[in-house]
Amino acid sequence: MVSKIDGKLFAEMIIQGAQNLSNHADLVDSLNVYPVPDGDTGTNMNLTMTSGREAVENNLSQQIGELGKTFSKGLLMGARGNSGVILSQLFRGFSKSLETYETINAKQFAESFKAGVDTAYKAIMKPVEGTILTVARDAADAAIQKAEETDDCIELMTYILEEAEVSLENTPNLLPVLKEVGVVDSGGKGLVIVYAGFLKALKGETVSAQSPKLNK
Repeated sequence: MVSKIDGKLFAEMIIQGAQNLSNHADLVDSLNVYPVPDGDTGTNMNLTMTSGREAVENNLSQQIGELGKTFSKGLLMGARGNSGVILSQLFRGFSKSLETYETINAKQFAESFKAGVDTAYKAIMKPVEGTILTVARDAADAAIQKAEETDDCIELMTYILEEAEVSLENTPNLLPVLKEVGVVDSGGKGLVIVYAGFLKALKGETVSAQSPKLNK
């Protein structure tokens, strides 16, 4: 049971989320067919998230609001490609909603996901459904709903991850190019991987670094 998230725990979530994405960047690259099949979504998201992680590791704070500002700035400085920019916008809105807090509860945690989605949709000129935006929105809507039933951030994050995975599996039904090639959205997959890292951190688990594959 985790009823409060402070800066220290949020930092751990960011670190594990970034590590999980780093481990699976090649997989995310391999799914990349939209908007252009250039195979770099995982690489760009990983560079963006790693920049956020490094900023946090160099400027740790017990206050979640302060840490969120650091994370957001690090992401924006390192944002690469469409997927990286959207990821940085999601967490910019997320972090902005935390600004005044030292710690947050499950309800505030859920609201920060929603704030992130609102910011990202506003930042994108023509939002396209069946992408990372859809996965983020469906997960955030699920978070708001679940926060009415639980005070446990682990239970909440578990549900967010489950609903993000359901949304990801549905992306080919929303974006014909994905269905044609037989893949889910690469950016959405990257986000699900980050959320899985968040959940591990909340449970007190660590994502081990994987050595790079030599036979690329």
